[in-house]
Amino acid sequence: MNVWFTRLVAAGAVVLASWPAVAGIKDGTLTVALDSPVEAVDIYMGPGAETAMTTSAVFNPLVAYDAKAKSYVGVIAQSWSQIDPETMEFKLKPGLTFQDGSVLDAEDVAYTINFISNPETKFRLKSRFAFFAGAEKVDDLTVRVKTRGPYPMLMARMIGVPVYPSDKHSALGADYASWGRAPIGSGPYKVVKFNESTGIEMERWDGYKLGPAPAFKRIVFKPLPDAQTQIAEMMIGNIDVMMAKSPDQVAALTANPRIVATPISDMNFQYMYLDAVGHSGLSVFKDERVRAAVFHAVDRDAIRKSIVAGGAGKTGVAHAMARLCFPFQVGCPDGGTPQAYDPAKARALLKEAGLADGFDLKVSTWGSSRPIAEAVVGYLRAVGIRASVDVLTLGAYRKKQVEGGLQALVSNYVYGGLPDTGAVVDFFFSSSDRDYFGDKRLFDLTKQANTTLDEKKRGDLFRETLDIVEKQAFILPITTDPVVVIHSADVKVDAATRGNILFARFSFFESYGKTPPMLGWAK
Repeated sequence: MNVWFTRLVAAGAVVLASWPAVAGIKDGTLTVALDSPVEAVDIYMGPGAETAMTTSAVFNPLVAYDAKAKSYVGVIAQSWSQIDPETMEFKLKPGLTFQDGSVLDAEDVAYTINFISNPETKFRLKSRFAFFAGAEKVDDLTVRVKTRGPYPMLMARMIGVPVYPSDKHSALGADYASWGRAPIGSGPYKVVKFNESTGIEMERWDGYKLGPAPAFKRIVFKPLPDAQTQIAEMMIGNIDVMMAKSPDQVAALTANPRIVATPISDMNFQYMYLDAVGHSGLSVFKDERVRAAVFHAVDRDAIRKSIVAGGAGKTGVAHAMARLCFPFQVGCPDGGTPQAYDPAKARALLKEAGLADGFDLKVSTWGSSRPIAEAVVGYLRAVGIRASVDVLTLGAYRKKQVEGGLQALVSNYVYGGLPDTGAVVDFFFSSSDRDYFGDKRLFDLTKQANTTLDEKKRGDLFRETLDIVEKQAFILPITTDPVVVIHSADVKVDAATRGNILFARFSFFESYGKTPPMLGWAK
């Protein structure tokens, strides 16, 4: 999937250049292609990729994350402190308002959290907010957020919680699902026109106080689900920004001197795991040697350079991963040496395990991971494993996973902007649905790490967890999965600011302080 909200640069990084104007740049309008229509500018009601991107232009969260300092910075919040293991108190910045002129205060923050945590409020992926026990206003600029037990990822989660005005939103009553068609936020852009079919128009809000004014007076989000249509619209200058889907697409588009490609790092990556338990009926991966053989057969560098958009050339930003986390994230341990490409060693391990003649294997995959899986299958065949690609829809993949039918999986992991290692270990080692590893230690360590507030202890637990993953050959991190922003030469993407501040679901329309926020790799 093309996950916009983790893959776009901030407004301060996208500025008008002195080139001849196209597609409305002359009058300060930026036109952005969407891969699918947005039903509502409301990340709670419709947690899709494009929804998240548009939401981030209109709303603000309490905090952001500084990747270089590996610490949180205030957005709506001015400061915060842990009152007790289950309570975090936030002091808000004074003088903030919503786009309708109403004051943004603690009542709005408490209302938003209580709304999304209310059992009667129904929306998809509500489980993401199950850790909230509620919130209470202390005074106009102080709010206390309560969790269900100690929750060390609270700050990471808060960067994905846009704040809504309590009076306007509560007035909708049971019709709260309509909020995103005429939303009111505190972000740099306000929605002036909404049409699910034709797109969304936003205008710069002059009352924005949390950073310098964004570069563009107007943003038009244009839904163009067909990739070929996006390419055609980019070629004739009807859109200014789109996302590349493959290296071939990048090469074809940038052959036009009026079109530029800028790779942007993020926290997405491609990985592979094997059925080490035998759920699927294939028992060969119970043997650690066979799992290691499979991983040694895969040329991760070649995949990164030839298949991943933004993975090759002087501007390539994709890189091989040592761990299932990124060094700038909270708790990510250093070190790590995944199984290196060594087909001779792969064959030797298979022979040692009594599988010199190979075996039949289905490598399941879905979405954007298909080209990666196809390459993996080619490498496995080269060492004698009779592999084939099992292409699934997202729904079919999840059903097969839950039912224990995956022999091997190549898929992508999206951190969703959470700068905390607890997110990825929770994804793999907290649910029986994904337990293709059969090692109870992983689940115990994950539970401990995600229920203690001691950061040093958490780091030690993460290191132990990821060391087991590597030594037992449970999961192979194949490559980071950056985005390549295709844009008009009239739009400048300033890569020098890349990766300074991370926060979930924020796109290239905002700027806090001196450095523009974005999700990216801190070099």
